[in-house]
Amino acid sequence: MSVHDSEFVFEPIGVGRGFEKIVANLRGAIVRGDLLAGQRLPSEPELAHQLGVSRPMLREALKALEVSGYLEVRRGYGGGRFVAMPEPEEFHAITSAPLSTMDVEPRHVMDVRLAVEPMAARLSAQDGDTSDLERALRLLGMAGTRPARAVEAVVSFHVGLVEASDNPVFVAVFESLRGPVAMSLGQRVREPEWPGRARDGLAHVVRLISDGEGGAAERAMRKYLLDFEDDRERREEDA
Repeated sequence: MSVHDSEFVFEPIGVGRGFEKIVANLRGAIVRGDLLAGQRLPSEPELAHQLGVSRPMLREALKALEVSGYLEVRRGYGGGRFVAMPEPEEFHAITSAPLSTMDVEPRHVMDVRLAVEPMAARLSAQDGDTSDLERALRLLGMAGTRPARAVEAVVSFHVGLVEASDNPVFVAVFESLRGPVAMSLGQRVREPEWPGRARDGLAHVVRLISDGEGGAAERAMRKYLLDFEDDRERREEDA
């Protein structure tokens, strides 16, 4: 199989883009022959730019295509993501599993987050790259009194943390929780002192990840979730 970079340029996929649409776009290019076996895809930032999609969502679509046999990842010099056309009988259906905010209760969401995010913090410390997390913290610092901006920043932090774990199962699970997580933060961010205190708690987690302190980062992330985002006790008191 010859190895060469793809010269195919993707068109933006437009409004309503999502996981399935990105997968369908890339898979269609492979099936039609626009991308040939052995061709290397553009870099992740460049491909996200061409398609007009976010890098986190693109990353999930690429992982799904890799698992299904359409792409392969090669490490080292000259590495990247390459087209690896599977045989027809090897094709697998690729679907996302979105979770409606009406399907779950907040306590269910927090139970899953307590199982995923602390371990994601531990795994993230193995690499120690905190650039996406620090960017989210800066956005939270600039949110001021705008609750929507604060929610966006905090959710971006959690997404970045889970992605930094390099565990595709964690990422897929958390992707389905975006809506419920954002909904759960709606009231919290309106409390005057909450965004600043939450930012301090998250910044502590980032420092531990950056220092490679996986165990401490795991404990700190669990403490943050229990102290700042798990409001089960408050809901029980209100009831």
